Amino acid sequence: MNDKARPNYDAFTDLLEHHNMVVTTAEVHGVICGLICGGMAQNDARWQQHFNALLNDDYPLPDEVKKAVNLLFSRVYDELQSQTQFELLMPHDDDPLDDRLEAMMEWSAAFLAGFGVVQQDLYKASNELQEIIQDISSITQVSADFDQEDEESETAFVVLYEHLKLGATLAFEEFGKAQTQPQRPTLH
Repeated sequence: MNDKARPNYDAFTDLLEHHNMVVTTAEVHGVICGLICGGMAQNDARWQQHFNALLNDDYPLPDEVKKAVNLLFSRVYDELQSQTQFELLMPHDDDPLDDRLEAMMEWSAAFLAGFGVVQQDLYKASNELQEIIQDISSITQVSADFDQEDEESETAFVVLYEHLKLGATLAFEEFGKAQTQPQRPTLH
């Protein structure tokens, strides 16, 4: 997949706002990532029910939003499956750090919600993944108020961002990837 195929954060935000959705782009992406990384199979249509329950009070999405969310689900799934170009859908690097950190916190909370809906067996996760899930939970509590935006704060943000990517990738490896293996028919 090339960079042109990646959704644009601002365009996705405009789409959500145009349809009076009260969720953010980071939350949409976070829930989708959580569902996939928790083990929701790509061809399992139940993910849409979970998505609507978590982010739209069980109401169906407007057609244009549904189409964009379906496309985003497929793209995220493909990125995680191929282990290439997986990135969190966040505001641009030149946006204020406070805004990017707020989006990161929203993504983290949404990821945990989506992951938790699908994955009830976290005790089966590796110690490393259990620790990362705890870290993601801690990120939801980070203060988004910076006295100043400096190189140190920017570096800390990048470290958290990369940690979230690692966590999603590891969760997919442990719980999501098993859902992508073709089922062999049982011979009787």
